[in-house]
Amino acid sequence: MKHILLASCIALSLAACQTTAPPSDPAANIHFETSAVLKEQDFPLSYFTEADGWVFLSGMLGIVHGKGLIEGGITPETRQTMENIKENLAKAGLTTSNLVKCTAILADMKDWPAFNEEYKKHFNGTYPARTAFQAAGLAFNARVEVECIAKK
Repeated sequence: MKHILLASCIALSLAACQTTAPPSDPAANIHFETSAVLKEQDFPLSYFTEADGWVFLSGMLGIVHGKGLIEGGITPETRQTMENIKENLAKAGLTTSNLVKCTAILADMKDWPAFNEEYKKHFNGTYPARTAFQAAGLAFNARVEVECIAKK
């Protein structure tokens, strides 16, 4: 099998870049998607990783690229979070119908009903398995973070 490590610079309108991993690389056949913003801030993560037909998305926040966390609370944050998930799924050639598991992390479980109302708008009535819980704090003081697993 071909050994490829893929990194695309997607934020701030930067051009995409591609590198090839050496054949001895233990990450052979695993693809990574990250952004220049994450690299510049030295965050040790990729937006998604693909391995053997599975796509693992990092936790997504309601961040608008180049602008930061969207304002307005749980509903607009959930909407933007789901748009970011769909954007990254599309880069892997997938849609929300490929999602098999999501984990929702909320800053306050009191936001759970409003989160659910917005979340369900991003599916066609068939939902992936899901876990939801409250965390003591999220990056950038976000109200919600969602990570997902998809199957090609």
